Amino acid sequence: MKKFGVGVLTGVASTIAAAATAAVTFHKIAVKPIADEEAKFEDTERKAARKAAQSHGNRF
Repeated sequence: MKKFGVGVLTGVASTIAAAATAAVTFHKIAVKPIADEEAKFEDTERKAARKAAQSHGNRF
């Protein structure tokens, strides 16, 4: 019975480790690139708005 308990604990620990690894991998592959792309888009849009305001500002 002792080996069964050790096996169950080992199985639970490895399942938790696999789930954590999958979550971290998903975050690195799917979530982070999207967040980086959005940040780059916002930065570019801010720069474009600043240029447009400067070039199309008041002439008088």
